[in-house]
Amino acid sequence: MRRKPIAPTVLAAAVLATAGCAPEAAPSTPPPTAPTPPATVETSTPYAVPSAAPDEIARAVFEVVDGVNTTDTVLSDAFDAGDALTIEGQCEGGEWMTYALRDSTPDGDGAVLTSGTFRCDSSAPQGNTYGAGLSGTVQVVLTVDQETERAWVTVKK
Repeated sequence: MRRKPIAPTVLAAAVLATAGCAPEAAPSTPPPTAPTPPATVETSTPYAVPSAAPDEIARAVFEVVDGVNTTDTVLSDAFDAGDALTIEGQCEGGEWMTYALRDSTPDGDGAVLTSGTFRCDSSAPQGNTYGAGLSGTVQVVLTVDQETERAWVTVKK
């Protein structure tokens, strides 16, 4: 009987066994993912009556003070026919508030020039802009629903 040397046979078997194996693969990079959109952050403005601004021509503020409804109305300045009037407002506690701009010039008849409604479920002041179409002064009349606790509206030129 002929003997084969064991060392070369074992070495050959080890070479054959490893020859069929691929070297370890480098860690693969995961496929790129679509960027995650930034979280939507609702920007809200807490209820606050703004300070009077130089361009303000009228305002009205409604509050319940010691169980009594109070409304303060202020006329600040006149405007020209070419001015755009911006009405802004905010309310809390109810469903809505309405405003009406009335002609308050000395020769005027108190006619409603424009009006609108703001919802109280808005987390920020709301606004509308109108062309004045005449010169003079206006009074802003504020009306709220029964559940409204406080509200404000300003008119700026």
